Amino acid sequence: MTMKLEFITPAFLCGANQNRAELRPASIRGEIRWWFRVLGASAAEERAVFGGVSGSPDASKIVVRVRDVQSKHEAFPRFAPMSDFGYIYYFASVSGERKGIRIEPTAYFAPGTRFTLDVLERRPIPEASRARFAQSVTCFARLGTLGLRGTRGCGALTDTDSNMTRADFAAWAKSLPSSLLSGLAEDRVCDSAKSCQETLGGFLRRFRKECRLSGKSESALGFSEGKKRESSALRLRPIRVKEGFLPVLVYTDQACSQSSLLTNSNLKFQIHNL
Repeated sequence: MTMKLEFITPAFLCGANQNRAELRPASIRGEIRWWFRVLGASAAEERAVFGGVSGSPDASKIVVRVRDVQSKHEAFPRFAPMSDFGYIYYFASVSGERKGIRIEPTAYFAPGTRFTLDVLERRPIPEASRARFAQSVTCFARLGTLGLRGTRGCGALTDTDSNMTRADFAAWAKSLPSSLLSGLAEDRVCDSAKSCQETLGGFLRRFRKECRLSGKSESALGFSEGKKRESSALRLRPIRVKEGFLPVLVYTDQACSQSSLLTNSNLKFQIHNL
């Protein structure tokens, strides 16, 4: 399986050198594995495809390769910390070994960075898992992100060969398991990925305020308090379609150990249909 992918939002991907952006196959493999899990795979099925080390070690049946990386680097756009765009990016701008290192041009991949992804079988995937695995790779390409602030739409990808319309994307999203809730932060098509992230940032700001949830509040929106932390089960994601960019929200209880956000905060009544 080969795909040509492109970042549509800044991707903060660094290795040991935080001043140099680095695109690693292991990060992609981990994201595909996450989708395989939330699409309903059991622990045994996940191990049968991706391998495991507990007990008797099992090797992964897949190999992920990245090639033909066409890196793009540019000065990061300025933003006010309390703006909707800043609400998404402020944390990235102050993380790292020194303030602001993440948004230096060489430290992140700018939108327009392209690469070719190969997902190959080292050994045959079990027939019962083949369809779910293919679906997880598609979800990665259409809904996945890579790097810092990935749940907030940073490092968002698109398939360069895709010519999906909004209607096409909506029909595909409805084919996903009911455990995945997807919708729009606003019923509109944005003219750029940046304005799309501004829309998503505004939604998240209002939603937190209405639910009285800070970044330290233990909730499905994610939190960080000392050594105790958890990633958000709600993903904000700009999606490129033929008409422009959609401000998409994706939520699954399977990605969260907290009480259901749907029950506590009525998320399903605050988002718009695709």
